Amino acid sequence: MNLLVKTLLTSSILLTSAASFAQPLHSGGNYVSRVYHKTVSIDAVSSKQQAYALGAEKLSEFEDMNGRDLNSALVPARAYGSARNSTHLKEGGYVTVQEILNNQGQIEYVAKVHVNVHYQERDSNN
Repeated sequence: MNLLVKTLLTSSILLTSAASFAQPLHSGGNYVSRVYHKTVSIDAVSSKQQAYALGAEKLSEFEDMNGRDLNSALVPARAYGSARNSTHLKEGGYVTVQEILNNQGQIEYVAKVHVNVHYQERDSNN
């Protein structure tokens, strides 16, 4: 009898905890935490060093923005009722440079700024 009670108790605890792990991270007030990877391209320039410098400048500009400005610049337009003031960048933003050949046959370099934006979006299921 003791074994049956322990087995039922253990299985009910496991089933209850499994449902909580399957849920997205809720931050209260019907908001859900989201992380969105955004890549921003910078205008093409003639040198790789200049492209890296422009990309680093843009990354620094994003890092200095407040939550409201980040939200309007980087959060997808389809985000439903996002909490604008809580928007921030996650660690690990970086810059890459892509070499391209323009229509005049000249090689140009395009900086791409990669950032992960953390924001809260209103849960539309309620």
